[in-house]
Amino acid sequence: MNTNPLQAFLGILGKLNPKQKIMLGIGVVTTLALLALLIFVLNEPTYSTLYSNLSQEDAAKVVEYLSGQKIMYKLDDNGQTIKVQREKVYELRLALASKGIPSSGVIGYEIFDKSTMGMSEFMQKLNYKRALEGELARTIQQQDGVLAARVHIVIPQKSLFKEEEKLPTASVVLKLRNNSTPPKENIEAIVNLLTGSVEGLQASKVSIIDTKGRILNTESDDGPLAFASSKQYEIKKSVEKYLAEKAQSILDNVVGFGNAMVQVNADLNFDQVEKTMEQYDPETQVVVSENTVKVNNTGKQNSDSTAATNENSITNYETSKTIQRVVEGSGNIKRLSVAVVINDIPKEVKKGDKTEIVYEPRPAEQVKKLEEIIKNAVGVDPIRNDQFSIVNIPFETKTIDNTIEEAGTASIPNTNEMINLIFIVVAIISSIFVLKSLMKKLKTERIVIGTVNTGNFAMANQSSGSLPTGTPGFPKANASIPAKKKSMLVPMGDIEDEISEEALVKKQQQERIINYVTKNPMDAAKLINAWMHEDEI
Repeated sequence: MNTNPLQAFLGILGKLNPKQKIMLGIGVVTTLALLALLIFVLNEPTYSTLYSNLSQEDAAKVVEYLSGQKIMYKLDDNGQTIKVQREKVYELRLALASKGIPSSGVIGYEIFDKSTMGMSEFMQKLNYKRALEGELARTIQQQDGVLAARVHIVIPQKSLFKEEEKLPTASVVLKLRNNSTPPKENIEAIVNLLTGSVEGLQASKVSIIDTKGRILNTESDDGPLAFASSKQYEIKKSVEKYLAEKAQSILDNVVGFGNAMVQVNADLNFDQVEKTMEQYDPETQVVVSENTVKVNNTGKQNSDSTAATNENSITNYETSKTIQRVVEGSGNIKRLSVAVVINDIPKEVKKGDKTEIVYEPRPAEQVKKLEEIIKNAVGVDPIRNDQFSIVNIPFETKTIDNTIEEAGTASIPNTNEMINLIFIVVAIISSIFVLKSLMKKLKTERIVIGTVNTGNFAMANQSSGSLPTGTPGFPKANASIPAKKKSMLVPMGDIEDEISEEALVKKQQQERIINYVTKNPMDAAKLINAWMHEDEI
């Protein structure tokens, strides 16, 4: 038996007929082609978006840089989207940012990097306005949902007379993603950015529109009153939220999370009052002024030397007075309305073999204690005529199954990876089918390995008649050997090959002959001698 697998395989290959060799070669070539295609698909790089929604100028600059660095790329969306290999996205963004790419045609303060010698005052002012507009546009583009932005600022010339001065104005055009409407907070942020960046610019002088012509800051057109009203509404919401969270935190710890709800309505006083108060104290007096008058009296005659002096004092008093100037702050709470809803207590009740959950109202003492606690927490004042209500009502216990929503919001794998995986599975299945069909064809072919032709031997035995017909252990010429319905695996060297039924019959005949020769050497010698002299007769 040959123990070398290579020689055994070559031996088996050499005993195949040409048709079998062609079929085996086709199977090997097909398998190698599928493996090569599989390796090519696995080694194909995965592309990710480097930049999207680029202008033609920026896209040309990016493509020129990638071509110069010999980096593979793909163009999508009519050249506005550029894709590169996933592992190089962030590196390329940093490299392009260092070169000022993409700029989207927006010029900022880099306009002053060039020399301005010999430039007129008008051109200097124009460049300053362009730089300011460019920097504001770049800042606005950093917001979520904003693809591009353009800012236009009008700065009027200063006048000698204050009455003739005009205020600066600004307009902003936004290109929004999917034509969506940005939140109110983002619009207010843009307005505050412009008013804080341009000297003398007021919020009412800022207009913000999108590329569809929609005005996004309509409240600023109504003047400062509308702006103040929005601020007051935000203050009211923040006060109500603060008070509701204080009460909700207490209830969650007492009755459990999800078993209580609190809503607060706060009426605020935004009136700003300035008062001047004068207070008089009649019991205290203050000296305001004091006058003293002296009168000298002399004699009428020269011989009278007597003289008299009179002094009169006049003192003026005034009652003490206190003057106070008080300015009352705005935003004081005028009235509170608090509503609290508490869930019933769930209890398990057995009804026969089943256990049901029954909700029972909470004790009146517990509800009373909770009422006192919540009133003290939010600051309910009876003097202000505040209202407070607490109700014990069973909640709806039906839960919403969020399994479908979570499955829908789960992270979707990359499309390219899914395509590659499907292609790999299809290639593997195709290879298995090709090999299986090849093995079936080889199985139908009768491959004879390691057999001897015993047909002539049996015929010679029958014709010569030198061996008795009933010799034990020796196969008869016409003896029928039972054939097995299923094929067997006969080991040949280190390789197991599937043998056909005919080859198996011949193999069994050969083994019987070998056994007969081993047991009856004399009879076998006579038979062989008779065969050798058969041609001479």
